[in-house]
Amino acid sequence: MLSERREASVRPVDMGNLDREVSLMFDIYNSAWEKNWGFVPMTREEFEYSAKDFAKIAEPELVLFLLVKGEPVGFSLALPDYNVAFRHMNGRLFPFGFLKFLWHKRHIERIRVLAMGMKKEYRGLGLDSIMYLETFRRGIGAGYTEAELSWVLEDNVEMKRAAEKIGGTLYRTYRIYEKSL
Repeated sequence: MLSERREASVRPVDMGNLDREVSLMFDIYNSAWEKNWGFVPMTREEFEYSAKDFAKIAEPELVLFLLVKGEPVGFSLALPDYNVAFRHMNGRLFPFGFLKFLWHKRHIERIRVLAMGMKKEYRGLGLDSIMYLETFRRGIGAGYTEAELSWVLEDNVEMKRAAEKIGGTLYRTYRIYEKSL
C-alpha cells in the first residue's frame, strides 16, 4: 500500500493547538503554491489572519495534514459549500437572512476543497491521492455526497489528471485575458 511504502499518514487539524497548526500550514502553503500563475506569497501575519477566519467556519475533520515519517508535507482545506445556504438569503443578513442561512445550512450536501497543496519535494510520488481519498472518506463520513475541487489552474496538469482519475469532471473554466491599453 502506498501509505505504508512512503510512511505516509493523514491527520485532522488540532483546533486546540491552532497557532502551531497554522504555522505548519504556512510553511507548506508558500512552498506548494510558489510556481502557480499569479501567486504572491503571503506574509505570516496575512496567513494567520485568514486562517483564524477559516477556523470559525471549518469542520476540523475536513482540514487535513499529510505526514511523511511524521513530518507535515501537505495540507487540504475543505469546507461545506455554504453557497447553498447563502443563495437563499438574497444578499440580506437581516431581518431574516441569518435564519434562512441556518435553516438551509442543514441541507448542504457538498464540500468544496478550497486548498490542497504539498511541498514540492514530495510531488509526483502519488501522495496526493492519499489526501484526496482521505478528504472524500471524511466528507462521506460527515454526511456529504459531493465534493468540488475549486480553483484548479488550467495549467495544473497534475491536479487535473488526478481529479479525472478519481472520477472528477471539469465543469467550469475561468480565464483572465489581458490587453494593453
